[in-house]
This record gives sequence, structure tokens and C-alpha cells, in this order.
Amino acid sequence: MNQYKPTADSTTYRGRFAPSPTGPLHFGSLVAAVGSYLDARANQGEWLVRIENIDAPREAPGASRDILTLLEKLGMHWDGEVVYQHERHALYREALAMLEKQKLIYACTCSRKEIADSSIIGIEGPVYPGTCRNAPNHPHHPYQQSRQS
Repeated sequence: MNQYKPTADSTTYRGRFAPSPTGPLHFGSLVAAVGSYLDARANQGEWLVRIENIDAPREAPGASRDILTLLEKLGMHWDGEVVYQHERHALYREALAMLEKQKLIYACTCSRKEIADSSIIGIEGPVYPGTCRNAPNHPHHPYQQSRQS
């Protein structure tokens, strides 16, 4: 397999498949994998695989291995290393810290219904109205609590 090394100025087409290892690969997920694989290859691009193993209670033992084995048996070879989401928490915390330092993120305490009821309709659908953009940070909000742990 190729060793995929992303660069900031990379313009390579990238497709990806990100299954959750909760059991055998569902037929619908396999269809999505085939579509993204063929699309990436048709565009002379790379095809990346990311295992969405962030829900430990639902993760089935051996499911990640079985999914990757099935993809290989079907001739669907990915480029670079398989990414496992549970190994990327530090990377995401670093990205969030950078965005917070630039004041580009904020906690939102609105329910989905409140957002839907107050959003405006844009060209591509509803647009978040910015209700909590300038609100003070709430110490009991899950985002604030996760920062303290």
C-alpha cells in the first residue's frame, strides 16, 4: 500500500470510507465503500479508510479487522495507514485549542429544535442564527466540562 502523506497545498482528490466497527459490515455500508472507492480511483485520487471506533460499548470485538479483511478480499486497497478515531483525541484537542485561541468557537446551549425554529433558510438549507455566539461560557455545558478533564 502507498504511504499517504498529506500536505497543506495538496490538490489530490480524496475519497474516504469511515465504517463503525459495531459488527459485520452492513450491505449499505459496503455500497458506500464501493462508490467512494470507484469515485476516488476514477478521479486518479486516493482512497482513505478511517475506523469510527469512538463508541466503545457498541464496538464488536474483531469487527475492525473483519471489515478491513473484507475490503481487501474485494480488491479495495486503501492508500496510507488506516486511521482509528480513538487514537486522534489529542489531535482534536489541539485543533480545538487553536480555534478557541482565535475565538472561532463557542459553546451552544440551544436544543436542535430551538436552532431549527430560529434558523434562517440559506441557499443550501437552514443556517445557524448565531444565538450563542456572544453568550457567556456556561461552566456546566459539556464542552466546558470536557476542557476541564
